[in-house]
Amino acid sequence: MNTAINIVITGFMGAGKTTVGQILARKLKREFVDMDALIESRAGMTIPQIFERQGEEVFRAMERRLIYELALRNGLVIATGGGALIDDAMRETMTQSGLVVCLNASKADIRERLAENDNRPLAAGWERLFEMRQSAYAQMPYQIMTSGKSPEEIATEIAALDQGALYVNTPDGGGYPIYVGGGLLSWAAEEAASLGLARHVVVVSNETVAPLYAESLVRALPKANLIVVRDGEAHKNLDTARAIYDKLLALGADRSTTLIALGGGVVGDMAGYVAATYMRGITLVQMPTTLLSMVDSSVGGKVGVDLPQGKNLIGAFKQPRSVIIDTDVLKTLPPLQWRCGMAEVIKHGLIARPALLDSDLWNLERAEYLIRQAVQVKIDVVEVDPYERGIRAHLNLGHTFGHAIEKATEYAVPHGEAVAIGIVKAARLSRNLGFIDDALVEQILKIMWQLELPTDIALDPERWYAAMSTDKKWQAGASRFIVLKNLGEAAIVEGLSKRDILAVL
Repeated sequence: MNTAINIVITGFMGAGKTTVGQILARKLKREFVDMDALIESRAGMTIPQIFERQGEEVFRAMERRLIYELALRNGLVIATGGGALIDDAMRETMTQSGLVVCLNASKADIRERLAENDNRPLAAGWERLFEMRQSAYAQMPYQIMTSGKSPEEIATEIAALDQGALYVNTPDGGGYPIYVGGGLLSWAAEEAASLGLARHVVVVSNETVAPLYAESLVRALPKANLIVVRDGEAHKNLDTARAIYDKLLALGADRSTTLIALGGGVVGDMAGYVAATYMRGITLVQMPTTLLSMVDSSVGGKVGVDLPQGKNLIGAFKQPRSVIIDTDVLKTLPPLQWRCGMAEVIKHGLIARPALLDSDLWNLERAEYLIRQAVQVKIDVVEVDPYERGIRAHLNLGHTFGHAIEKATEYAVPHGEAVAIGIVKAARLSRNLGFIDDALVEQILKIMWQLELPTDIALDPERWYAAMSTDKKWQAGASRFIVLKNLGEAAIVEGLSKRDILAVL
């Protein structure tokens, strides 16, 4: 007997619930239940006939009875009718007994699909019904936008959820999986078709990562090309982006091309910006290769390039199709880059998940668990505030100080080290404002020392302050900082005086 929890696929008519459910059931070797088909079998008539002869209320009663019945079973893949989980009680029943995934589609796609099959009792007024149901569909735990994806790709995403992949719900009614584990670069090539990588793919990587991983990945994918850019933050600019555009055109890349960002945060930000703007947007897959990019920049959809005046002043929001984190690549990561990544992990621990401050987790053997925990902090924040209009800014703890260090030193100080110094400065600012005590500041200092991260820099305070004043997080010329109100709790403070800021510089 299969004791696994049920997988419940719901969504509006025409979203592909039955087709995806059948593929998923075959993939996972589970029994498939199409609720509408089962109701028809038991009633001895089609659903349109039930509506015509007995009315919609009788049909909904049959649905409710079947939901209670199926919720008592295990190991099923269930495709519901479009209205089955609109009711709060029915939705809660299925959510408590299984993994509930809502398939969404654009109105254009639904219109096209319904034109192919008009044998649906509620199809005539579908647009009004679509709008009425959106708020209920938004309550489903997981959202997948089906437009532009094959049923096989959608089934692979749901299977990943069942197998423990992380998932980010996005504002467009969709979302994307985050795969974390060893050997995933090879797996991605083997599963190219189900991951949407069997069509034309262009891998963007840098001079360091390309010979280690990108060249072999390109050879393993069915139809892939490689673009190699220079390594380092100093090259994350519009000139490099322009060079990528030119190479994409030379390679014949079009709207159907998928761009893979294989590298650290610089590659992810820059390739992501190109994906957001090339031909008004092409599919992006993030494959981060540094700890820092794994736990931070590859998740959340913020992409961009630098200007001489400051970091990421040109950018966009571009959600990836997926994020594939192969923890095996960390074996070739230089110790400095591991430490830089740990600065972001510590930041996540300080603002939301203090368990990440446990030094027993800070090693390669615990990398998968460490990354999952840190990424979950990012997911929790970006789902609530995808466009950084509120609490997403908390993820910038230490970054206003840190970005200014990078700018003032012309990126001689790596991002992670700059953030580590910035976190210490933010802690001291928090203490000066009366939010935290000396003990927490000392704890943060000791953590940085344990990780061999710097806690200060010999930088002229006036020069440091001037570099911060062009930070994009400042608004209307007024200072804006993230501070700690307590361990695990961050806040935004605005309009601090220059004197208050210089006091910690």
